Amino acid sequence: MRQLLLRQGMVLPLLGMLIPMMAGLFAPGYSSIQQHMSELELLSPEISLACRLGAIISGLSIVGFAVAVILSPRPRMPFTAVTAAIFGLSMVSNGIFTMGSPLHGMYAIGLSIIVVPAFFAAELNRKNHVSLIASCLALIYMWALMTGMDPKPIHGLTQRIATIPMFGWFNYASFILIREQTSRVSVGGALNSAKA
Repeated sequence: MRQLLLRQGMVLPLLGMLIPMMAGLFAPGYSSIQQHMSELELLSPEISLACRLGAIISGLSIVGFAVAVILSPRPRMPFTAVTAAIFGLSMVSNGIFTMGSPLHGMYAIGLSIIVVPAFFAAELNRKNHVSLIASCLALIYMWALMTGMDPKPIHGLTQRIATIPMFGWFNYASFILIREQTSRVSVGGALNSAKA
């Protein structure tokens, strides 16, 4: 089951977010450069559904990634698992509740995305520059968003650019965990053969 959860984590987090990105390109009167993806939820029922489904798919996938991390025999990564689950749940709430509701994003707990890659790098017990860079990029984007430094005329574009490393990181982390698991199995099998 863990392997399946990690394999879906290599695809679905970013793929889920590509759905509203693509829907925005075909929405009449909507600008992917100037408007956030959540604003699609306020348009026609079909466009709104695409945006909401994308957020729910991505969020459930990230919760699945968190479960896979919890099921890991070692190393234990509790901070990564908990913060990833929190972020995943906030994405699911983005799909359930429309923009304007305080439950859209569950009162901004989606900010947990800032620390998920950093916790992963720390709990992996080795240098992981990709995760640290992803964490820094999430911090910079969220800071710009919260302080109003994200330029209004292009804040739809900056959101889409920031989405790629923020959600793509889960694809990367899933790949790393699958690779480590495969390495452990190969080493374990070799040791058992040598003992025999």
